[in-house]
Amino acid sequence: MSDSNASHGVRNFLEIEPSVLSGTLKLPPSKSHSMRWLTLASMDQSPTKIEMWEIGEDVQAMINCLIGLGIDWDGLIMTGGNLNSPNAVLDCKNSGTALRFLIAQAATCDFTIILDGDASLRARSSLHLVESLGVSAKSLSENSEYPLQIDGPFSSKSVEIDVSKTSQFHSALMLMTPRTNGFRIETSGDAVSRKHSDLTWDLCKKTGAVNPGTPWLVKCPDVVIPSDASMMAFAKLAGLGVENPPDSSDAIGHDLENQFLRDSNDLITPMAAWLALGKGGTISGAKHAAFKESNRITKTAELLSKFGIKSKINEDGIALPGGQQPIKPQGIVETYGDHRIQMTAIILASKCGATIEGANLHKVAWPTFLEQLTSLGLKLKFHP
Repeated sequence: MSDSNASHGVRNFLEIEPSVLSGTLKLPPSKSHSMRWLTLASMDQSPTKIEMWEIGEDVQAMINCLIGLGIDWDGLIMTGGNLNSPNAVLDCKNSGTALRFLIAQAATCDFTIILDGDASLRARSSLHLVESLGVSAKSLSENSEYPLQIDGPFSSKSVEIDVSKTSQFHSALMLMTPRTNGFRIETSGDAVSRKHSDLTWDLCKKTGAVNPGTPWLVKCPDVVIPSDASMMAFAKLAGLGVENPPDSSDAIGHDLENQFLRDSNDLITPMAAWLALGKGGTISGAKHAAFKESNRITKTAELLSKFGIKSKINEDGIALPGGQQPIKPQGIVETYGDHRIQMTAIILASKCGATIEGANLHKVAWPTFLEQLTSLGLKLKFHP
């Protein structure tokens, strides 16, 4: 296992006792909004204020990579411009979004850029995006796509991208456009996570874009990043209130009452646990959840089984009988390097006790998650 994964706490674990939780959580800023605004601000030569009340490891990885490319960031204000040749490999850590957005940005440059990530990220393919861009690219490893060396500049007049497994490739193309001479964007396949693509284009328009693929002079407004709607599922599973619920306009398809997850596969693990403990149900439309940090369909079923919760995997999701109660698992509960699986495991453990692998995985997206839960009654011990 890589040192990067060790830094996410996979070699550490949490011992959690049955706990009574009460109170309200403060949701973290939206990763989806943060990543897109940071990418856009990196192209605006005027300063852009981007307010985030806390910064998770994924977003920080994006910031660090942009700094490595010569973009200025003082913790609140980003001042963008032309990208410069980095003096080191750009480490995207665990962030697939950062990696895909940066692949497209790197393709516009006339110098070499090398991108890498942790063991979890190295298992996620970006070959379709790289090949669609038509730039020179090669792996610097014999057994992984990464580290990935990219040599631009991009010069294609048209790019076709498959949107049936992830929306990140499509968003990456839209966000690279201001650094190009313009090109036609064509999509194929049955689109998933459509709200994320819509968000990308909406934010592009807020900075001056008129047509996808047509370059524009990026002018960013100062922004306050909204709370992450996908994290509402964890509050619901824990039976806790939320201090800063997102506006419906910022929810990006994360509707906790909708079990068809074509546009919100991030919900699958906590939603499955919540349905099993409640009225039951069938989650569908989540085929693309197989391409996240882990295969979230199979790993969700494995996690629930550790807690004695029955489920049945179907073609594009998972079915859960209702009225189930978690029981304390034997041994250490695996979390597969996936922060949403770890966070779901922690909340299930609060009901029956458990020892959970990956004590720091939540910091990828929600740095204060454990700190807040502890203040609301969670009993735990950290074991290095």
